[in-house]
Amino acid sequence: MSGTRSRKPQKTKPWWRHSRNRNKVWLALLSLPAAVGIAGFVWLASQGGHQSAGGENPIPVGQQLQPFELPDVVSQRNVSLGDYLGKQEIVIVGYMGFF
Repeated sequence: MSGTRSRKPQKTKPWWRHSRNRNKVWLALLSLPAAVGIAGFVWLASQGGHQSAGGENPIPVGQQLQPFELPDVVSQRNVSLGDYLGKQEIVIVGYMGFF
């Protein structure tokens, strides 16, 4: 052989094994679930005000209610709706939960 060396073929790494491409792969794998999660959250948030809880119909504005009692969260005593009927305007607000 006259001065030429025979080279062994080099093993090439798959494209995703190179360090410069590995970050791109991880970014793609993590961004897809993040995008699906954000889209799901936006969809759920947009659906929140369209349905009443438990399939019940909301009370129409101006309808007279029967007196009832509920516990006061702050003072832990019962407050009756009958104490306020006819004396002042009443607004009843129901919260889904505390955040």
